[in-house]
Amino acid sequence: MFNPKVLEAWYTLLAEAMRGTTEAQDAFKKLSEMSATPEEFNRWLAQFMPGAASATKLSPEAFEDQLENWWRMMGVVPRARYLEILEKCDALERKLNKAEETIKGLRQRLGSQEQQEDDAKKVLNMWGTVMEETLKTQTEWMKAWTAVHQPPPEADKKNKDDSDDDVAAN
Repeated sequence: MFNPKVLEAWYTLLAEAMRGTTEAQDAFKKLSEMSATPEEFNRWLAQFMPGAASATKLSPEAFEDQLENWWRMMGVVPRARYLEILEKCDALERKLNKAEETIKGLRQRLGSQEQQEDDAKKVLNMWGTVMEETLKTQTEWMKAWTAVHQPPPEADKKNKDDSDDDVAAN
């Protein structure tokens, strides 16, 4: 997988950086700051590991495969991927919050609708009770009124006899 010439150049650069050589430390600093593209990596190799650059010309696909394998082996999530996943997570969180608010609003509406139904039933029951009481009262009034305005039974007979006499006189 790795060319021995590339490994030798890599270990030499590491040893120089550990000794404190400014050029080697700058190389690793630039390596950490560069974006992960094959072109930039090939330029970096040509600048800091010239002996290995000719043996390591990576195609974009090969570079990406090696980089992915390296990240997987090291347990690293690239920052760009992390930010992308974080953005997706935030979008999903916003959707979740919106859905929860919608559900809460619907539950409140349903609760208020049930409350309105309960109130309507109470009003209907009260109206029924009022109507029953009104009818009872009206019935009592009618009974009382008809009892007061009815002529006594004896007066009825007397009036009948008088009216019979009037009819006979005619």
